[in-house]
Amino acid sequence: MTEPVQRANTPPPAAAWRRRWPRRLAWLVGIVLALLGGAELVGRIAFGLGHPPLFLADPKIEYLYQPNQDLHRFGSHLHFNAYSMRADDFPARKTDPRELRVMVLGDSVVNGGARTDQSELATTLLQRELASRLNRPVIVGNISAPSWGPPNMLAYAKRFGLFDADVVVVVLNSNDSFDVPTYAPMVGVLPDYPDHRPLLALEEAADRYIIPRLRFGTGKLEEAPSLDKPARQSDVDESLTAVRELIELARSSGARVIVAQHLERAEARGQPKFGYAEIGETARSSGAEVVGLGPAFRDALGAGKDPYQPLPNLVHPNALGQRLIADQLIDPIVKAASASGSGR
Repeated sequence: MTEPVQRANTPPPAAAWRRRWPRRLAWLVGIVLALLGGAELVGRIAFGLGHPPLFLADPKIEYLYQPNQDLHRFGSHLHFNAYSMRADDFPARKTDPRELRVMVLGDSVVNGGARTDQSELATTLLQRELASRLNRPVIVGNISAPSWGPPNMLAYAKRFGLFDADVVVVVLNSNDSFDVPTYAPMVGVLPDYPDHRPLLALEEAADRYIIPRLRFGTGKLEEAPSLDKPARQSDVDESLTAVRELIELARSSGARVIVAQHLERAEARGQPKFGYAEIGETARSSGAEVVGLGPAFRDALGAGKDPYQPLPNLVHPNALGQRLIADQLIDPIVKAASASGSGR
């Protein structure tokens, strides 16, 4: 048998592979870097990742948004003014005696989060429609942050005042009857409460969205039952006392006070849980008008129009829900403004 003849300039297969693998590795690294670079650009430009709303820790308020932020997230515009409100910029004191000022305090229901554009907030809708209806300058402040309870709201009002408000609206849900600050480290510790921008959009995507879902899952797509009662009576006492003090503080400044009661999805389909009646009774006995937002949400659900963010979200309103909140509040605000004699 004749042995195959190897050409003089043809290297053995193993030697050829050793010469080619650095080039192939460089191509692979280049492709991976290009994909990561593209993902980084998409995350920043399309989703606003890498530029989250930032928070401040506070020894009394617990936490609040850093002032003077303007950003876009997930297609929504978010603006925070000099007083950490998700609202337009305005001076601390009135400059026009005809101006109507309404300060709305709440938690993430009022704040809307990144899924709600600034233009869709109930407070934005109220500012525009009150000005049109009353034919006068109107400022509506949005004093809110995720998971704030009445003690957080009271601490903010004590720190900053109520900005010459003619009407103060406090939006509460049943859980607010026992939602008290823990002052545990959150800001700069938990992914949902950053105090500085991440270096990369992909870093935020991993830390805040991907890893938590891999670790804890996304939750079942069902209306999970809420707690029927709080863990501690002391939390109820502290929270309801803060509701009472907040109403008294607002009334002592000359403002009319409205307490608007919001329902979770399961409550709107069934019955209010513990805390709803307790908040309503506390508000009425303190001299506030109480407005129930639940019937409008219940009617919307009955008509096949969901006013809540997609499941597994339980409480946060979507754009339709924000519209319903504004619709339920505009007449009581007009009545309260008229009773206070504001702008006369």
